[in-house]
Amino acid sequence: MKKQYYLDLGLLIIILGLSVYLLFQVDNPIDTIILIGFAVIFFYINLRFRIIFKYPYEGKLSIGNYSGYFQILLGKLLYIIGLLSLTNADFDKPHHLIIYGFIPIIWYLSIFHNTAYICNNYLIYNFSRVIDIKDIDRYEMKKKTLDTYSLVVHLKNKEVLKLGLNDFNYHKLKLLIE
Repeated sequence: MKKQYYLDLGLLIIILGLSVYLLFQVDNPIDTIILIGFAVIFFYINLRFRIIFKYPYEGKLSIGNYSGYFQILLGKLLYIIGLLSLTNADFDKPHHLIIYGFIPIIWYLSIFHNTAYICNNYLIYNFSRVIDIKDIDRYEMKKKTLDTYSLVVHLKNKEVLKLGLNDFNYHKLKLLIE
Protein backbone atom coordinates (compact mmCIF):
# COMPACT_ATOMS: atom_id res chain seq x y z
CA MET A 1 0.00 0.00 0.00
CA LYS A 2 2.98 2.28 0.22
CA LYS A 3 2.97 2.64 -3.58
CA GLN A 4 -0.65 3.74 -3.41
CA TYR A 5 0.22 6.23 -0.70
CA TYR A 6 2.98 7.79 -2.77
CA LEU A 7 0.70 8.06 -5.82
CA ASP A 8 -1.94 9.67 -3.61
CA LEU A 9 0.68 12.05 -2.21
CA GLY A 10 1.82 12.96 -5.73
CA LEU A 11 -1.74 13.83 -6.73
CA LEU A 12 -2.17 15.82 -3.53
CA ILE A 13 0.94 17.86 -4.32
CA ILE A 14 -0.37 18.51 -7.84
CA ILE A 15 -3.77 19.53 -6.41
CA LEU A 16 -2.27 21.89 -3.86
CA GLY A 17 0.12 23.39 -6.44
CA LEU A 18 -2.67 23.91 -8.99
CA SER A 19 -4.94 25.29 -6.30
CA VAL A 20 -2.42 27.88 -5.17
CA TYR A 21 -1.68 28.84 -8.76
CA LEU A 22 -5.18 28.80 -10.26
CA LEU A 23 -7.68 29.52 -7.50
CA PHE A 24 -7.15 33.25 -7.80
CA GLN A 25 -8.36 33.01 -11.42
CA VAL A 26 -11.77 31.58 -10.46
CA ASP A 27 -14.32 34.37 -10.73
CA ASN A 28 -17.09 33.00 -8.53
CA PRO A 29 -16.22 33.17 -4.78
CA ILE A 30 -18.55 30.24 -4.00
CA ASP A 31 -16.62 28.06 -6.46
CA THR A 32 -13.39 29.14 -4.79
CA ILE A 33 -14.71 28.19 -1.35
CA ILE A 34 -15.91 24.79 -2.63
CA LEU A 35 -12.55 24.09 -4.27
CA ILE A 36 -10.64 25.08 -1.14
CA GLY A 37 -12.92 22.80 0.87
CA PHE A 38 -12.13 19.87 -1.43
CA ALA A 39 -8.39 20.58 -1.21
CA VAL A 40 -8.67 20.47 2.59
CA ILE A 41 -10.60 17.18 2.41
CA PHE A 42 -7.93 15.66 0.16
CA PHE A 43 -5.19 16.82 2.53
CA TYR A 44 -7.07 15.24 5.45
CA ILE A 45 -7.44 11.96 3.55
CA ASN A 46 -3.71 11.88 2.92
CA LEU A 47 -3.02 12.47 6.61
CA ARG A 48 -5.26 9.53 7.51
CA PHE A 49 -3.67 7.35 4.84
CA ARG A 50 -0.25 7.77 6.51
CA ILE A 51 -1.31 5.22 9.14
CA ILE A 52 -0.01 2.50 6.82
CA PHE A 53 3.54 3.43 7.81
CA LYS A 54 2.87 2.78 11.50
CA TYR A 55 0.56 -0.20 10.87
CA PRO A 56 1.62 -1.71 7.53
CA TYR A 57 -0.94 -3.49 5.43
CA GLU A 58 -0.09 -7.17 5.07
CA GLY A 59 -1.30 -9.53 2.42
CA LYS A 60 -2.86 -8.89 -0.94
CA LEU A 61 -5.32 -6.02 -1.40
CA SER A 62 -8.90 -7.06 -1.99
CA ILE A 63 -11.00 -5.96 -4.93
CA GLY A 64 -12.89 -3.68 -2.53
CA ASN A 65 -9.62 -2.07 -1.39
CA TYR A 66 -8.59 -1.47 -4.99
CA SER A 67 -12.05 -0.09 -5.77
CA GLY A 68 -11.96 2.30 -2.80
CA TYR A 69 -8.48 3.47 -3.69
CA PHE A 70 -9.51 3.97 -7.32
CA GLN A 71 -12.50 6.02 -6.17
CA ILE A 72 -10.25 8.30 -4.12
CA LEU A 73 -7.93 8.79 -7.11
CA LEU A 74 -10.95 9.46 -9.32
CA GLY A 75 -12.16 12.13 -6.91
CA LYS A 76 -8.78 13.85 -7.04
CA LEU A 77 -8.66 13.68 -10.83
CA LEU A 78 -12.18 15.16 -11.00
CA TYR A 79 -11.00 18.02 -8.81
CA ILE A 80 -8.10 18.73 -11.16
CA ILE A 81 -10.39 18.58 -14.20
CA GLY A 82 -12.93 20.89 -12.53
CA LEU A 83 -10.28 23.41 -11.54
CA LEU A 84 -8.71 23.44 -14.99
CA SER A 85 -12.10 23.72 -16.70
CA LEU A 86 -13.09 26.68 -14.51
CA THR A 87 -9.88 28.60 -15.12
CA ASN A 88 -9.41 27.80 -18.81
CA ALA A 89 -13.01 27.98 -19.98
CA ASP A 90 -14.80 30.59 -22.03
CA PHE A 91 -15.91 33.08 -19.40
CA ASP A 92 -18.95 34.17 -21.41
CA LYS A 93 -20.71 30.98 -20.28
CA PRO A 94 -21.50 30.03 -16.66
CA HIS A 95 -19.06 27.14 -16.02
CA HIS A 96 -19.34 27.15 -12.24
CA LEU A 97 -22.07 24.51 -12.62
CA ILE A 98 -19.26 22.03 -13.28
CA ILE A 99 -18.19 22.34 -9.65
CA TYR A 100 -21.73 21.97 -8.33
CA GLY A 101 -22.05 18.75 -10.29
CA PHE A 102 -18.84 17.44 -8.77
CA ILE A 103 -19.88 18.12 -5.16
CA PRO A 104 -21.76 14.85 -4.52
CA ILE A 105 -19.33 12.81 -6.60
CA ILE A 106 -16.16 14.09 -4.95
CA TRP A 107 -17.72 13.94 -1.49
CA TYR A 108 -18.67 10.29 -1.98
CA LEU A 109 -15.36 9.35 -3.57
CA SER A 110 -13.39 11.03 -0.79
CA ILE A 111 -14.74 8.91 2.04
CA PHE A 112 -13.19 5.65 3.17
CA HIS A 113 -16.02 3.14 3.07
CA ASN A 114 -15.59 0.57 5.84
CA THR A 115 -11.93 -0.04 5.01
CA ALA A 116 -10.28 -2.31 7.56
CA TYR A 117 -7.30 -4.58 8.00
CA ILE A 118 -5.39 -6.41 10.74
CA CYS A 119 -1.85 -5.47 11.76
CA ASN A 120 -0.24 -7.31 14.67
CA ASN A 121 -3.00 -7.44 17.31
CA TYR A 122 -4.88 -4.39 16.05
CA LEU A 123 -7.84 -3.80 13.78
CA ILE A 124 -7.23 -0.69 11.69
CA TYR A 125 -10.62 0.77 10.74
CA ASN A 126 -11.13 3.51 8.12
CA PHE A 127 -7.43 4.38 8.26
CA SER A 128 -8.08 6.37 11.42
CA ARG A 129 -9.05 4.07 14.29
CA VAL A 130 -6.76 1.55 15.89
CA ILE A 131 -8.72 -1.04 17.86
CA ASP A 132 -7.03 -3.66 20.01
CA ILE A 133 -8.27 -7.15 19.15
CA LYS A 134 -8.85 -7.72 22.88
CA ASP A 135 -11.55 -5.03 22.76
CA ILE A 136 -13.65 -7.07 20.32
CA ASP A 137 -16.49 -8.90 22.04
CA ARG A 138 -17.70 -10.83 19.00
CA TYR A 139 -18.18 -10.53 15.27
CA GLU A 140 -20.70 -11.77 12.74
CA MET A 141 -19.97 -12.50 9.12
CA LYS A 142 -22.87 -11.18 7.05
CA LYS A 143 -21.74 -12.25 3.58
CA LYS A 144 -18.77 -12.92 1.38
CA THR A 145 -18.56 -11.07 -1.91
CA LEU A 146 -15.69 -12.06 -4.17
CA ASP A 147 -12.69 -11.87 -1.82
CA THR A 148 -14.19 -9.61 0.85
CA TYR A 149 -15.98 -10.69 4.01
CA SER A 150 -18.61 -8.23 5.24
CA LEU A 151 -18.56 -8.22 9.03
CA VAL A 152 -20.39 -6.65 11.91
CA VAL A 153 -17.96 -6.28 14.80
CA HIS A 154 -19.28 -5.77 18.34
CA LEU A 155 -16.83 -4.13 20.72
CA LYS A 156 -16.85 -4.59 24.48
CA ASN A 157 -17.91 -0.96 24.92
CA LYS A 158 -21.13 -1.82 23.00
CA GLU A 159 -20.00 -0.01 19.83
CA VAL A 160 -20.82 -1.75 16.55
CA LEU A 161 -18.63 -1.46 13.44
CA LYS A 162 -19.50 -2.55 9.93
CA LEU A 163 -16.46 -3.38 7.87
CA GLY A 164 -15.01 -5.53 5.15
CA LEU A 165 -11.92 -7.71 5.39
CA ASN A 166 -10.17 -9.61 2.63
CA ASP A 167 -9.49 -13.37 2.95
CA PHE A 168 -6.06 -12.92 4.52
CA ASN A 169 -7.20 -10.43 7.15
CA TYR A 170 -10.43 -12.31 7.92
CA HIS A 171 -8.56 -15.51 8.69
CA LYS A 172 -6.04 -13.54 10.71
CA LEU A 173 -8.90 -12.04 12.77
CA LYS A 174 -10.40 -15.50 13.35
CA LEU A 175 -7.07 -16.79 14.65
CA LEU A 176 -6.53 -13.80 16.94
CA ILE A 177 -10.02 -13.91 18.47
CA GLU A 178 -10.21 -17.67 19.04
